Amino acid sequence: MVSGVIFGGLLSTCVVAAEAPNAEERNKIEMLLAEAAGKMIYLTKQCDKPVDPEKFKELSKLKAFSEGYQSIEGISWEHVRDEANQKYGELNAEGPDGEFCEQYEKDIQNAYPFLKPM
Repeated sequence: MVSGVIFGGLLSTCVVAAEAPNAEERNKIEMLLAEAAGKMIYLTKQCDKPVDPEKFKELSKLKAFSEGYQSIEGISWEHVRDEANQKYGELNAEGPDGEFCEQYEKDIQNAYPFLKPM
C-alpha cells in the first residue's frame, strides 16, 4: 500500500506493507462486520432504510482499520454474510415490527461515523 503524507508542504511517499490478519484476527474482523451487517439487514428489511452491500464491503475496510486492523485481506465474505443473516434473524425475532430501527440506526452511525445520516 502506498500512502502520501504531507510534511511542511512537502509530499513524502512511504510504503507500508500491511500484513494479512492471522486466523484469530480474521475471525474477530468477520464477527465485527457481521454484527454491523446484521443490523444493516434489519434496517433494510424492517425499517425501509436500504444499505448497498457493495458499499458495505468498502466501508468494512475503513471500519476494520478504525478498529486497529491493518487489512481485511483473507476474510471470508461468505462467513460474514452467513453470520450477518443469522444475527438479522435474531434481531428480527426480538423486534419483528421495526421496534429497534432508531436504536440500530444510531448503532450504525456510531460504528460508521463517516456515513451520512440515513
